[in-house]
Amino acid sequence: MESKWFIRIFALVIAILLYLSVSVDQRGSNYSAGSNNFSTTVEDVPVEAYYDQENFVVTGLPETADVHLEGNSSIVQITKSLRDFTVYVDLTNAPIGIQKAELKVKNISDKLKVRIDPAVVTVNVQEKVTKEFSVEPEFNKNALEEGYTAEEPLVEPGKVSVTGGKDVIDQIAYVRAVVNADAPVNETFTRKADVLVLDKHMNKLDVIVEPNQVSVTVPVASPSKTVPVVIKQTGSPKEGIIIKSIEPSIREVILFGKKKVLDETPSIEIPIDVSNIERDTKINIPIKLREGITAASPETITVHISVEKEETKEISNIPIRYNGLAKGYGLSFVQPVGGETSLTVKGPAHVLKDLQADDFELFIDVNGLTEGRHEVDIQVEGPEDVKWELVLKTAIIQIAKT
Repeated sequence: MESKWFIRIFALVIAILLYLSVSVDQRGSNYSAGSNNFSTTVEDVPVEAYYDQENFVVTGLPETADVHLEGNSSIVQITKSLRDFTVYVDLTNAPIGIQKAELKVKNISDKLKVRIDPAVVTVNVQEKVTKEFSVEPEFNKNALEEGYTAEEPLVEPGKVSVTGGKDVIDQIAYVRAVVNADAPVNETFTRKADVLVLDKHMNKLDVIVEPNQVSVTVPVASPSKTVPVVIKQTGSPKEGIIIKSIEPSIREVILFGKKKVLDETPSIEIPIDVSNIERDTKINIPIKLREGITAASPETITVHISVEKEETKEISNIPIRYNGLAKGYGLSFVQPVGGETSLTVKGPAHVLKDLQADDFELFIDVNGLTEGRHEVDIQVEGPEDVKWELVLKTAIIQIAKT
């Protein structure tokens, strides 16, 4: 660094950088070397408005303006870099209504020629009015998944304060909060939504809304279907126990889920295991949901199981009939003697009480049997709600020609 050539090269680099900097700053500007006169444009300078903001509202005023500067290059460049001047419009004594107003600039060197674009603006000075409006939520129901429905959306807060010029407030036809959601929607959701203030032609109005956002909850209801309850008994009752009845507390349930799955679900099956039931019992069974079913109402079913103790009764002297004996032959019973036998019957006491021999039919089938002695099975027909067992399962008969 102590070398003279290093210092010279370093100075050259600095000079080139300064030249490039000045060249960039002069883009879009006009510079006259002979007169040392320089012009440029400062774009997007904020416009300030002076008026009684507590009692009036001004509309039509541009947010920014472009300021064209001309003068000594040094002053122009400094002014452009600092941007410490102000563009304003003075409406402190302006009457109510639509009018022309001149934009002005202050805090700028008087050695510069200044031109503002736009120089004159059309503004509307109106009495400031604040009014409360109810917010109407809006949701595109096409975003719902097939079969789902949207109930009335809930808005919080339900009302907003709208401030603006009296003539603008009078034009308000709708105050809406539009809710956007990614399809497909299949559950309740909550979103923040901007509040839009519109006239009757659906044009957005220039007003101040407080708050300018609301929270919208869209309740989404799942497709539903009412189906019957089907009780399916599983397992076998213990010895000596009779399952008298299995009664659900309700006969139907409401299922919620995908429409296609609901269409394929004709009923809801409730399995009841009776292998450990010994007395009258009340149990709560949760409803098992298949895939695609999201919920059931109710979620559980109460089932009442009634039982009876099994009793035994002996029924004697039941005659045995025979079928299929060929013509010209006779039949006699070798065993049981007299062609009568007994049954051991098991079942509920109230059923056994009234059972008699003629409630059962015992018979043997001798079709195709020839002359001689034969042993054949004894068959029984009887009431369905009891069980029975023959004292003799077979009969010995003698067939002879007559």
